[in-house]
Amino acid sequence: MSYTPFSHCPQDSDELAESLILRGCHPLPRRRCFSKTSQKPTSSLPHNPFAASLPDQNVLWNKYTCKSFNCLMRSNPKLGFDPIVETARFMTYTDELDLPIPQLLQIAKAANSALRLGLDVGGGTGTFAGRMKLYNVTVVTTTMNLGGPYNEAVALRGLVPLHVPLQQRFPVFDGVMDLVRCGHAVNRWIPLMAMEFLLYDVDRVLRAGGYLWLDHFFSKGVDLDKLYAPLIGKLGYKKVKWATGNKTSSKNGEVYLTALLQKPMSK
Repeated sequence: MSYTPFSHCPQDSDELAESLILRGCHPLPRRRCFSKTSQKPTSSLPHNPFAASLPDQNVLWNKYTCKSFNCLMRSNPKLGFDPIVETARFMTYTDELDLPIPQLLQIAKAANSALRLGLDVGGGTGTFAGRMKLYNVTVVTTTMNLGGPYNEAVALRGLVPLHVPLQQRFPVFDGVMDLVRCGHAVNRWIPLMAMEFLLYDVDRVLRAGGYLWLDHFFSKGVDLDKLYAPLIGKLGYKKVKWATGNKTSSKNGEVYLTALLQKPMSK
């Protein structure tokens, strides 16, 4: 990367860093150049993770097609930037694949298992972390800025974003997490070996008695039976919930899996 020392980093430095991170290669810390920040950020940031809107002036929009949060909301409400859509997530039960947060908390309470700290892998704009915050559970979110300011959105909601890919070792110490949730980012497009590394790093950060939640993991039905279920089974976790269902829009025999697994107290 070429730049003038003690000046702003080049415009493309963030894109280059994200490209490297997505390939499992973390760039070295920047040397003698300053990260660009928004020129006139708002000083009145919302404390409510489900505020009606997020301030546009806290984001550098020049690297995105959309130039505002409203544009992102209009382009696709499912991206995670629409507060109306996000307010309803994780709270309702529509079929066996759902695990509403009140039910999750009830399961942990019945097992005398505390939920205080959590990690949301591939958590988008941080909605799960925001919901858990309302129950006094601290959750940090791993997310990438793929087509939108996901990390900025998480931070603007008063939550903690971790800008790390699925291939990277979690920047969390061993055995300290009560819960790890893997959302839609963790699915069949991850190479099997990378998936195995991911699961064992989840095991590393989970404390004894902690929970792994695979939320709507999708794969081909035959692969779930022959590849992923045996891979998950290697962890030796207790199955608290294991529910599968057909992916209705799929033409390739794909299925969803929602699994809540509890790490043994001792191995």
